[in-house]
Amino acid sequence: MKKIHKYILIAIICGLIFFVLGYPCRELFKISDTTEVRIVAALPLLFGISFGFAGVLGCAIANLVADIISGYDAIIFIPGFFVQIIYGYVPAVIWNRLRRNDKNKFKLDKVYKNVQYMIIVILDSLAAAFMVVSVIKLKYDEQYLSMLSANIFFNQFITMVIVGFPYLICASLICQRKMRKKQNKSTKFIFSFSLNEKFILFFLATSIIISVAIGTASYPSIALKYGENNLYLWNYVYFYIGALLNIGIWVSLGFLYYMERTITKPIESMSEIAKTFGQNTDIYERIHNTLQKCHQYIYFTSEVGKLARSYEEMATELDEYVKHLTEATAKQQKVHTELSIATTIQRASLSKPVNVEGFDNYAMMRPALEVGGDFYDNLMIGDDHLALVIADVSGKGVPAALFMMVSKIVLRHNLQQGLSPAEALSRANDELAEHNVHDMFVTCLCGVLNIKTGHLVYANAGHEKPFIKHANGDFEVAPLKSGFVLAGMEGYKYKEFEVQLQPGDTIFTYTDGIPEATNEKDEEFGMERLQNVLNESKNDSIRLLCRKVRMAVKDFAGNAPQFDDITMLAFKMK
Repeated sequence: MKKIHKYILIAIICGLIFFVLGYPCRELFKISDTTEVRIVAALPLLFGISFGFAGVLGCAIANLVADIISGYDAIIFIPGFFVQIIYGYVPAVIWNRLRRNDKNKFKLDKVYKNVQYMIIVILDSLAAAFMVVSVIKLKYDEQYLSMLSANIFFNQFITMVIVGFPYLICASLICQRKMRKKQNKSTKFIFSFSLNEKFILFFLATSIIISVAIGTASYPSIALKYGENNLYLWNYVYFYIGALLNIGIWVSLGFLYYMERTITKPIESMSEIAKTFGQNTDIYERIHNTLQKCHQYIYFTSEVGKLARSYEEMATELDEYVKHLTEATAKQQKVHTELSIATTIQRASLSKPVNVEGFDNYAMMRPALEVGGDFYDNLMIGDDHLALVIADVSGKGVPAALFMMVSKIVLRHNLQQGLSPAEALSRANDELAEHNVHDMFVTCLCGVLNIKTGHLVYANAGHEKPFIKHANGDFEVAPLKSGFVLAGMEGYKYKEFEVQLQPGDTIFTYTDGIPEATNEKDEEFGMERLQNVLNESKNDSIRLLCRKVRMAVKDFAGNAPQFDDITMLAFKMK
């Protein structure tokens, strides 16, 4: 229902405009009993382009009413009604069909669009003259090729050019504004004309102004010659204006076609390349489009050719750069994938907490890179003994991770053979040092706990001293000496230490990534802060204890990067 109301409203408004502008011409600019200077002759076509059949119908009804008021016979105004619809609606349909793929059907930014409009205008003017004369012949003896038919043709043609082009330009600007609103553009609207469009509009405006000015200037001299014979008078005025319009517009369009092909279109294409280059996410498609657009202009000898060759050279170099970058990225991605796999393997190799009655343990590791050199291990030896290991390999990344895996396997094997912590470290040191061509080393704290009696035997290969807390006390640094690092030199013998653990006693071991963690001021976390965090959390579970230490280090470091692996291993007698 709303569409019908809108349709009727459009027809009424278009009809009122046609009547208000057209009816006074019947009295002021009357040429003969059947015709006058009709400045509204272009409105049926233009309203048809803008509003469809409703606009044409409104004009036809208004013309019918004007014919009746003017006293025309029914034999004239009834066929005239249908003639008005035909020569208004048919060319409008043709124009809209030609512009069906354009976002703005009014825009005259290409020469071929102006040529199409001129052809439509000429053919429609011929058709209108033929049909109007055919209607007049129903009552009067009139020839098809006569002064009257020429008058109708020229009136139709001149009006469609003089009124039509400005109308289409204004409609194009209105259409641009609507499209901008749909795109939610908040900036102030600015009239937008392409370079080619500016040239076209300038030459069209110049041709129209010159033609109308000369035609108007010729009116007095022609009036002196033909006096009261308005038909001859206006036909000569029309002829001058029409001839000048045709010469001016067609010559301009020919010149503009040459400019469009050699200057404006290439420049707009070059401009479009820069404008749209960043809009496409596919860099190869962007480069391909650039090369494709430039190739058609590279043989021009003008500045356009130089610009096209520069763009083509830039696109070719960019293509080579992107190819090299893609290859490098692919290699980097391959390395990243391999590191990701290595990370998964390393994490899978870390031991899970041991579920033993009367004993609780927890460990965590945060490597500085994808893979790290720290590791921890725990394994049952028989039914009563549990081996606990924490170690730190020198360096970071893949080399440290590989040396770590070897060190872990060697130590685990030695402990599974029933060797004591000191013996396991001594043999591991010899085995690792024998093939250590890259001078890497490992710090390690290794212990074996009797889970039934709480008796702990451990040895230290240059590792950080652990913290120990007895049931009702605070965390204190364990009083033990550090031996030499593993893989440093063959033949080194490690010493063992013993401690008797009671229910409630806790031991916290760690790597140097914790006390040596730095903040943005290059200050170290330090042993004192670590001991304070441990004592503040001494009544928590060992899992929560380790997490609080990790958060304390993270908060202290802030935005400073993590330079070393962070590993913790804690256990508690229940």
